[in-house]
Amino acid sequence: MSSLPAMANRARLSVAIVSSDPSRLPVLAGIVLSAGHDITRDVDNADVVIADGSIQHPDHPAVVRLGDMDDREATSVLPPSATPEQIGAAIQAVAVGLSVHLRSASGDGFSAAPEVKPDLLLTMREIEVLGALAEGLSNKGIARKFDISQHTVKFHIESLFRKLGVRSRSQAIMKGLPLLSRMRLEI
Repeated sequence: MSSLPAMANRARLSVAIVSSDPSRLPVLAGIVLSAGHDITRDVDNADVVIADGSIQHPDHPAVVRLGDMDDREATSVLPPSATPEQIGAAIQAVAVGLSVHLRSASGDGFSAAPEVKPDLLLTMREIEVLGALAEGLSNKGIARKFDISQHTVKFHIESLFRKLGVRSRSQAIMKGLPLLSRMRLEI
């Protein structure tokens, strides 16, 4: 593997995700993809590894730990509730050899998470894909529009369905119309 500072010269990093909770893998993958990076299963050759939950700390020079804030092995630790922006920034930071810890992280224990509106759970790419669905584009058309693979389009659509609690494209569009209208007004 090349030295850590050399990774900063690459726009897209390869990120491996390991988690003790398989249901978090697609969410974390969506965050990594929306941050403009690639997903790899090859932990040894990844530029950065995200270790989520109670998974054993990987033997890798650039690890972002999501979970136990008291992990003595981890040089970069975020809470499991870290925002996509925090995770994206942490990926960039550890890729160049920096350590990441939240300023507000303290040993005060856990408190109730603030209630989040469902539309805030959608990534920017998922919102774009939702808009493309509303335009009536096929998976192939969406892939061409955003210059991504059809597999990635399917991933985003499945994620949209899960987050919106729907089973079809038309249901996703109907449930997402208020969000799309609000987004167009803000732009």
